[in-house]
Amino acid sequence: MLPLWMAFAFGAALLVATVTMAMVGTDASGTDAALAATARLSFLFFWPAYVGGAMAGLFGSAFQPIKRYGRELGLSFAVAHLVHIALVIWLCFIGAAPPVSVFIFFGIAAVWTYLLALFSLGRMQQLLSPKAWRLVRAVGLNYIAYAFALDFFSHPLRGSLRHLAAYLPFIFLSVVGPILRLVAFVQRNRNYLKHAFVRGG
Repeated sequence: MLPLWMAFAFGAALLVATVTMAMVGTDASGTDAALAATARLSFLFFWPAYVGGAMAGLFGSAFQPIKRYGRELGLSFAVAHLVHIALVIWLCFIGAAPPVSVFIFFGIAAVWTYLLALFSLGRMQQLLSPKAWRLVRAVGLNYIAYAFALDFFSHPLRGSLRHLAAYLPFIFLSVVGPILRLVAFVQRNRNYLKHAFVRGG
């Protein structure tokens, strides 16, 4: 099942990039358009992996399948994002490299993506304690989510109302995701937080 998920994700990202560049061009403008399109596609794999556990905890068994397939969705996101990274390399090759600050910020997100993918494998995950893995996963996922949100919030300011409308669903999801995870975290740990608050008071 997992190879099929990953093949589908990679094929979909490659198709989106190819069609976009065929329509817009292979220059910097066309590559930027393909980067924007593949980022949104990658996010559609990332978001349910990011919030699946929170949604299952908050809203019950109806969302258990999303939680159950979180690993498959996460690895599919990582594979789809390879096309996005290839487009960045192409942008550098044609002499239109992004600023260093962009490389650093989104480069860290890419490192987190493939670090989490690596440690999602059983043998690698055994190198970490369950507590350490939860911490690494939480930090990595939230950094990636923040990188997506920053990207989505900056793009609508560059175009028309139609362009803004194309980004509104992604902006909404990028805001709702961390809220769902925070509420789920508070719900899971309400007794501990209550006692800590009492002690602190």
